[in-house]
Amino acid sequence: MRSLLVIALSCLMVACAQQSHVQLYPGNALPEQQILSVVVPNELEVQSINGQRVSGANAMFGTDDKTLHLQPGEYRINAFYKKGFDIDGGMSHEVVRGRTGVFTIDGKAGERWKLEFDRPRTLEQAKRLETEFQAWAVNISTGERHAAVEGQRNTSLVSNLLGTGQPDDNRSTVAPLDAASPAAEMQRSAAPQPSSVAAETLPHNDATLTTLKQLWHLMSPESRAAFMDWATQ
Repeated sequence: MRSLLVIALSCLMVACAQQSHVQLYPGNALPEQQILSVVVPNELEVQSINGQRVSGANAMFGTDDKTLHLQPGEYRINAFYKKGFDIDGGMSHEVVRGRTGVFTIDGKAGERWKLEFDRPRTLEQAKRLETEFQAWAVNISTGERHAAVEGQRNTSLVSNLLGTGQPDDNRSTVAPLDAASPAAEMQRSAAPQPSSVAAETLPHNDATLTTLKQLWHLMSPESRAAFMDWATQ
């Protein structure tokens, strides 16, 4: 009976080692040359990606690092340090949850990035991460490096479990920040072509001016900048 248990545990460990990657894009698995890979050390827990809580980003792989497989593009990954320490020779246990770091990655197909940080060696050093978190994202192949921005503090386990300050939905996939949403694509396809716009002009009166002013106030800063770029062409 004991031998069977040992064999079962060995098979489970091998399976975990072979599945230390997480696919976070829709559809079938693609070759690594077509995706963006982000390695997350096992001491880091992913809180959100592009503002979304993503199921699978914190899948358990024992002490192995996990690799997130993503569509190429730009991502903002919120992650924090979490590790348990034995106290008094293992008589008690303390879990340290560090301050959140915001990692920005703009990766191309085939690239491999890794989230890195100054790794503490003692409990006292780990506790410093509760207030300050020196971390960065590095391109494994080229050495390109981007410093992470310090985010919020993890004040308690309860707020962390509840995802305070994070959206309620939990997704299995995540799209790049620069990816157009389905609604935006529909609006783009339904928008009139330049020729039809030029053929239908609005009258020059106070009502037209008022409408344009209202639309301007409703536009985001990015939309205003894009409009001004178009107007100066």
